[in-house]
Amino acid sequence: MSFLEKRQQAAHTDQRRSGRFAVEIPATFRTTSGERACRMANISDNGAKLETDNPPATGVSGMLLLGSEEIYCTVIWSNDNACGIEFERSIGEHALVQIAGEQVRNTGPVAQACNIQMGRKRGRLVTHHS
Repeated sequence: MSFLEKRQQAAHTDQRRSGRFAVEIPATFRTTSGERACRMANISDNGAKLETDNPPATGVSGMLLLGSEEIYCTVIWSNDNACGIEFERSIGEHALVQIAGEQVRNTGPVAQACNIQMGRKRGRLVTHHS
């Protein structure tokens, strides 16, 4: 199955705008307070999950640096060791294939209904830090 076929299948199964794929890609997140080394744990056309020791707070904007790629994004959730970012613009199939094409693991969609606590929606799983 090609990368694009996997992407379409994951989007359908995950019931999202676009499928998310588990990856392991070193990245840097640059904000006005500096740069953070991180590991991209998943990616879609519209965002990604970054794992890092000191994630930025929800609402922080910055640049995701992936090799020569620079993607403007905003942190939409954050916890003790990871954050979710939303890209300012959808990166599209071409960029997604370039960034993650060879890195995609054959694990299926990242989020599934069985991973969500009873009575909670994915969009409501946001941790706020003071």
